Amino acid sequence: MTVGLVRYDGQEATLRRLVDLCGGLRNLTGCKVLLKPNVVIGGRRSQPPHGLVTTTRVVEQMINLVRDLGSKEVIIAEGGAVQEDLSLNTPRAYKWSGIADLAERMQIPLVDLNDGPFVTYTYEGVKIEIARPILEADYVINLPVLKTHQLTKISLGIKNLKGVLSPKSKKDFHRHGLEKFIGWLPTKVRVDFTVIDGTYALQKGPVGNDVHSMNVLVAGKDLLALDAVGASLLGINPNDVEHLQVYAGLTGRTLDLASVQVKGERIEELRKPLEWQSKWPQELLDLYKISGVHMETPGNSNCSGCGMGIFVALNRFFRENAGATFDGVEICAGREPVASPQAKKVFCLGKCACETNADHPNAIKIRGCPPSVERIYLRLKEELVERN
Repeated sequence: MTVGLVRYDGQEATLRRLVDLCGGLRNLTGCKVLLKPNVVIGGRRSQPPHGLVTTTRVVEQMINLVRDLGSKEVIIAEGGAVQEDLSLNTPRAYKWSGIADLAERMQIPLVDLNDGPFVTYTYEGVKIEIARPILEADYVINLPVLKTHQLTKISLGIKNLKGVLSPKSKKDFHRHGLEKFIGWLPTKVRVDFTVIDGTYALQKGPVGNDVHSMNVLVAGKDLLALDAVGASLLGINPNDVEHLQVYAGLTGRTLDLASVQVKGERIEELRKPLEWQSKWPQELLDLYKISGVHMETPGNSNCSGCGMGIFVALNRFFRENAGATFDGVEICAGREPVASPQAKKVFCLGKCACETNADHPNAIKIRGCPPSVERIYLRLKEELVERN
């Protein structure tokens, strides 16, 4: 229950001091060490990866440390967001983040956990596929980013493990109870040590431009204690985070910070409260001064690939029709939003929204899991512009 917390000046000596504060790493002679960073997405070339993905500096310094402790085999493993229309996949994410270049320079293999092979578990009747490489590593080091998250309030050590799932299981987590299943995941995936990279903190993640300089690192061997401290740094009560509650309940633990020994800096001195809730659909409508369209923020059933594609399609359409006024249009994404009976046109984006609003008489169903970005855009254009 010891967690280290330091101000990070970018120096490797600071990371090593942090590791020592919370008990250090064991001797790794002959061990296969797997580093699991957060490399969720490959973004635009013009956008720096700050706050979205684990910094290459922290990854490189951790590689140096485990090699000094005797490890002769180190791999980097991640399963990033997949969206074919946007060419999103793990290799692109590795390249955009700079980790591909780092791995080449340091001769570290890169593993795409989306490719498997997988080991299958069952939880509450749902088959869950976990990538075998993380289960077979001798030592696992988790390297998440300090983020708030619009679906799960925080994205820290436990949430970062979602990247070890098969693409199908990632979707199943969203369909069957995202936070409940995230809270179960660390009961099956062993993590030996975690460093939260708080060089930057992202607000309303998992992606976006709302990045804040923090320059902190948090580390420890206990995922629950670590995430409780990380949540508190972001101004969020750990007891208000559902997946932390689930994991605490499954392991008979408490989220009381009084039970955690924090060494180094004090949380109160480094805390920077950030918002987690996002109302991006309304913000998009306001940005382009669109009237007569209603869209609720998608709920937890809306997975990353689907959400990113929908955002791109809507942003393109609204941008091209800035200032337009429509009549009685509703847009639904994810399983949660239910269109009002009065809606004149209901665009159901993706499998989940189509199923939820299947009986609406004015439903315009754009199927897919995820739905095609181009098809969403063209159908909006056809129904709202060309037919008027």
